[in-house]
Amino acid sequence: MATDERNTSHFRFDERFTVALSALAFICLVVVTIITGLCILEFPGISPKYLVVFPALLLGITIFFVVSKAPEVLVHLCLMGAILDQWEKLAFTGIPYLTATKLLFLVGLAVLLLRSVVSRENRPPMKFPAAALAYLPFSLLCLVSALAFAYSLRAGLRWVTAPVTLPLFCIVLTQFVPSEKAALRVLKGFVLYSFFPMAVASLEYVLGIRLAGPTDFQILGIADIFRVGANYDNPNDFVVLMIFSMPILLLWMVQSKKLLPRLLLLAGFLLQAFILWKTYSRSGYLAVGFSLVAIAWLGRGGVRRFGIAVSLLACVVFMCTPDVKNRLITMMGIRTESEGQAQALASVNIRKQLLEVGTKEFMKHPFFGVGFSNIGPLAQTYSSVLYSRLTVECVYLEILAEMGLIGFSAYCLFLIVAFRAMIKGLERCRGRPEVEPIFVGLAAAFCGYAFKGLFDTTLTDNLPWVLLGVMVHLGHEQHQINSTESSPSDE
Repeated sequence: MATDERNTSHFRFDERFTVALSALAFICLVVVTIITGLCILEFPGISPKYLVVFPALLLGITIFFVVSKAPEVLVHLCLMGAILDQWEKLAFTGIPYLTATKLLFLVGLAVLLLRSVVSRENRPPMKFPAAALAYLPFSLLCLVSALAFAYSLRAGLRWVTAPVTLPLFCIVLTQFVPSEKAALRVLKGFVLYSFFPMAVASLEYVLGIRLAGPTDFQILGIADIFRVGANYDNPNDFVVLMIFSMPILLLWMVQSKKLLPRLLLLAGFLLQAFILWKTYSRSGYLAVGFSLVAIAWLGRGGVRRFGIAVSLLACVVFMCTPDVKNRLITMMGIRTESEGQAQALASVNIRKQLLEVGTKEFMKHPFFGVGFSNIGPLAQTYSSVLYSRLTVECVYLEILAEMGLIGFSAYCLFLIVAFRAMIKGLERCRGRPEVEPIFVGLAAAFCGYAFKGLFDTTLTDNLPWVLLGVMVHLGHEQHQINSTESSPSDE
């Protein structure tokens, strides 16, 4: 039989658990109150925004109770948090570097630890994504490299936080997806959440005020709704959201049987495509284009034909647009919207110098690299125009330069394991129309995201790790059923 979602979705909310939860909540309140009080006494000039820890703690305890009974809620909240974390300069908690997903990660970890101690008899088996486990050696190398070679220990630890914690974050979230149906609900929910930034931009235009992000900008009129680059300091960060949402939108439309949902999903896809068009993001153009091609490669039958048709249509539309020349020039790194030729070519010059820095440092230190997080400070010694650059804007070259062949080998191991796991998951979903199109869309999005690494750094993005924890569950239950039915009886 298929796994009963009711039995695996939560553990018994018995008396022992209630007592343990209440005690934990009380201890947390006491500890935070004491620490905050001491900080205020010791540092009289402390900003009042740090007092936000009190409502944040109460919110965390509330989420703790809810997640204990409905674990899927945590994954939905993490998807929303990942979108909030991408919002440039948005102090969601009021405390630097304490982002929404970090708080939710701590809540999920606390629930798992308490469940393992209090309700062992009702504990579902742990699931460990192969890709997350394969990433751990690379995480360890990042930590060791930062501790051993970082020019600034503080900056090194800040940058190493993501590669060290994200695979653990993925493993924790995987435990909160109770079934395949829940995984499908989460993915479809993510597609709807992806329209949140557009809704905020529209509201800002209607109200004529700035709600979030940088405040030093002027309302650009109706175009600001579509010019997401005005809402985000760096559109290359924002397009990560659309790299994952657009392929799922397309194939959810293919999966849907009714006309109205298909039209709504198509309208959503076209809206996000138009927003991507307005960002002038080279990595966004190429990554989304690569994901469309990946749909044709990974799909079968009607999905493959649909992927081929969409890819060809996208090429035709791209070439027929009035400003196609500007778009092609943009993909070469030249900012056509800049004022003057010098500004337009500055981006090309900077990227060229960053590639030279990465290549030269790798040739000097081929085995161990220059140390994790050190390529930015080194780049500043090459040229004054690189004073604000922290990466070489190519994750693969960055790993080679900072961690050498040893670190790059560990990262390649992760990529190989992740690709094999994706192909096996795709095989499990073949012939299942309720799952296969969504899985193909998500797998194609991961392919596009990996391709984006050629033009940007991707080590700090948390959204892919949330979706990876969901992807593990697609086709898993049906595979278990087929294995049980095909296995011979012990008798």
